[in-house]
Amino acid sequence: MEKKKIIQDETDKDIVVTVRWFDGYLESFRARQIRAGEALLWIRLKDGNNRNIPLRNVRWYSMYPESHEDN
Repeated sequence: MEKKKIIQDETDKDIVVTVRWFDGYLESFRARQIRAGEALLWIRLKDGNNRNIPLRNVRWYSMYPESHEDN
């Protein structure tokens, strides 16, 4: 039986996004893609759904691995 070769690209890697809201709530997401703008953090979640987070409501956020880290 022949195994299929899986082609991987940047969307096959999990990125963990952690958001600390101004009310103190800490939330984490597993994401495939992230776009950070001036006012909005757009996240493509691992399940294929999108999440838009207005940055005016966020104390801080972090991503792991960061864009400059080698995998």
